[in-house]
Amino acid sequence: MAAPGAAGAGDSDMPVCYRPTFRRRSPESEPDPGRVNCETFDKGSGLHRSLGIGSEASNHMSMTIQTVQERSLDDVPHFPEREKPMGFIMRLAKALHTYGVPAYELEQLMTTVAERLGYGLQCMSLPTSITLSLATTEDEGSTFVIRAAPGEINLEKLRRTTAVAFDVMEGRMTPREGAKVLKEITTAPMLYPDWMMVPAFGVASAALARIFAGGLKEIVVAAIIGILVGLLVVAQRKWAALGNALPILSGLLASIVAFAGDFYLETGSTYIPMVSGIIVLLPGLMLTIAMAELATQNLVSGTARLFGAGTIFVQLGLGVAIGNMLGNYWFPVDSATTSISLMPVWSLWFAIAVAGLNFTLLYQSRFRDSIWMMLASLIAYATSHYASAHLGAPTGAFIGALSVGAAAQIVNRSLGVAGAVMMLPGFIVLVPGSVGFRSLTALLEHDVITGLDTAFNMLLVGIALATGFLITSLANLPRTEQVAASQDADS
Repeated sequence: MAAPGAAGAGDSDMPVCYRPTFRRRSPESEPDPGRVNCETFDKGSGLHRSLGIGSEASNHMSMTIQTVQERSLDDVPHFPEREKPMGFIMRLAKALHTYGVPAYELEQLMTTVAERLGYGLQCMSLPTSITLSLATTEDEGSTFVIRAAPGEINLEKLRRTTAVAFDVMEGRMTPREGAKVLKEITTAPMLYPDWMMVPAFGVASAALARIFAGGLKEIVVAAIIGILVGLLVVAQRKWAALGNALPILSGLLASIVAFAGDFYLETGSTYIPMVSGIIVLLPGLMLTIAMAELATQNLVSGTARLFGAGTIFVQLGLGVAIGNMLGNYWFPVDSATTSISLMPVWSLWFAIAVAGLNFTLLYQSRFRDSIWMMLASLIAYATSHYASAHLGAPTGAFIGALSVGAAAQIVNRSLGVAGAVMMLPGFIVLVPGSVGFRSLTALLEHDVITGLDTAFNMLLVGIALATGFLITSLANLPRTEQVAASQDADS
């Protein structure tokens, strides 16, 4: 999964016929539209002419290319204005996509919103793009392709964006008013600042190390790794280039620190603190959503997301493999193994509760929702743990998903709490990400049989999770009356 806390979702992309804007490093400079018409790509065009870059732009080697994801839709020439219904639809789709709404939900919701505003809509959502074909009359229509990178989870912004969608659908808000609120949502700062987020990574890693049966030494090392990974996550928000290398660097750093902890503290395991430290980056949530999209016949989106999750697994595995070699070289340890110190049973349930509370910060949810995130973590672990002991891991994951889904539905219908508030913590506890990582590490160690067997189990667990959540209809966005009740409570 991606790290939490995105901003600028509703106005940060552009149609495919436009090229990135070139900006000077000076913050006062105005953006050059940098527009390219698709018709300019002919055999007689030169490189600069094809790219829409004039001689002035080519002379400024210090310019930085503004990525497609960074460009606001408001700055794209001839793009529908945000105050118009069509412009509102575009920005609403982009915002929902950025905040992690799966394809089958986004397409259904956007179709309903467009019909309420008098448009016919065919929508196709992919992990990296959205295609919207809007028809105003039988003879007129427009098709837009918006480049959209997978965003970071932000439960509060998702909740507010969903509320705007239902308010516009039910006539409580005009598209102009909705567009204004969307702008406020996407430009709003995160609920929790970076200085709180970095320790939150450490606390989550420490709690998960205890859940993975680690001792006190493993918990300490996992907390150190989590804090270092949190620093990398915060840094990549300021240096975008670091984001592409984040999985490799995190795996490398986690492996080296795990070996250093074994060298100095004589931990009983390097694997437990390593996985606990990077588990927030493991794409288990992405894998489960991919399975759900495949199950709902969103085959292109599900396949693309599945391969995206696999790529992140490979990047993390590569970083760990390099880290293992460096760790063995810098911090050689004796072949004799050290036993893991046992901790009391109550510490396990305390760690689960702390992890659930900590997810409030990681996923940028309101503090009032922390009790539900703690409850979801406890339900997920209790049901899956005891069911897995008697029926196997896939069945345990399925029963855990059903239990979390049922609890979320009850809370959603009775109190108006968004289902995602309980779903995401349940995913982390039930998630097959750690299983997939174990499979990859086995393959890197040339244990092919164990690696393939573990990978197959990971797929079974992922399918079981997706099926359990789909059966309980947990993926449905809050209904209109629930959203209104939630808004009344906020006011």
